[in-house]
Amino acid sequence: MDHSFSISALDALPKIELHCHLELAVRQSTLQEFAIARGYDVKASQDFAEAFLIQAPMGELPSVLHKFLNTRDLLDSTEWIERVAFEVCEDMYIKSNVRILELRYAPSFLLDKHGHISADELQEAIQRGVEKAEATYPMAVGLICILQRTKSVEANANWVDFAINHRNGFLALDLADNEVDFDPEPFIPLFQRAKSHGLGITVHAGEPRFTGISKNIRTAIQAMGADRIGHGLQAIEDPAVVDLLRTSGTPLELCLTSNWLTGACDSFAEHPFRRLYEAGVKTTINTDDPGIMCTDLRLEFLRLAEHQGMDLDAFEHCINWAYEASFIPEEKKRAVWGAVR
Repeated sequence: MDHSFSISALDALPKIELHCHLELAVRQSTLQEFAIARGYDVKASQDFAEAFLIQAPMGELPSVLHKFLNTRDLLDSTEWIERVAFEVCEDMYIKSNVRILELRYAPSFLLDKHGHISADELQEAIQRGVEKAEATYPMAVGLICILQRTKSVEANANWVDFAINHRNGFLALDLADNEVDFDPEPFIPLFQRAKSHGLGITVHAGEPRFTGISKNIRTAIQAMGADRIGHGLQAIEDPAVVDLLRTSGTPLELCLTSNWLTGACDSFAEHPFRRLYEAGVKTTINTDDPGIMCTDLRLEFLRLAEHQGMDLDAFEHCINWAYEASFIPEEKKRAVWGAVR
């Protein structure tokens, strides 16, 4: 399909990524290298893809979440984790001209498998990789701490403390994992506490295709203090939720390819991105899990252009909303953005 703009014009646009899971954005060549080093028989590209990549819809989100474990299990040293953090940033800049990047990860998810690494060691390794990238490229990078819905409130309370005590490292708090079987309400006090300590709030809500799931978007905004919503595409099922997003100005962190692969929508064309955009919702463009889902931010823009007719003017609106919604301090954003904005 012909675009209404040149590819060079798209590439020249400085971009912003708000929703990217660090541990699932591993460069594929690096992931294959790690797997071979740990004894996986994945030298053949097909074997590697079958073990680690998601290239076609898997039907429903829990199956996808389970496959994430294969990648998580390889990240078993601080040296490798530091390298991954740097390479994720590098790929974002080189492939997609990303200047402002927010990476999120769940310490509990990584450390469940790698108990020999302390939480502080994990965080410090990630920060070293990020700082190296910021010193190498004109980028501003920030981190978001994820709580897992599948963990108890008590266990997650410890990670809220961790995030609050690492305010030099974390910008915000998120809630992720199986949204169908684990409601957000038990975690409301944790998010209220995080917000009172100055952390930004973004919540995975309204992601899977499950009737009534859009109620979680309302809970996130009205009870959890959400500044942004992770995914949120199922808002389209309830006009009242769409209206809440519009009137509150709460941006959605939409991820076209991921939503197709997890079965949240049937195709790129049927994703509600443009309908939400035209309804006045602040829509932003993101990758979610670019390493294992074989995408990058540039490709997300191109797919929106090809399948939904989005043009450069619409993209600039989405980028401007992402800039405003980013939790990275204004001074730090302006330092990498002012010359190109």
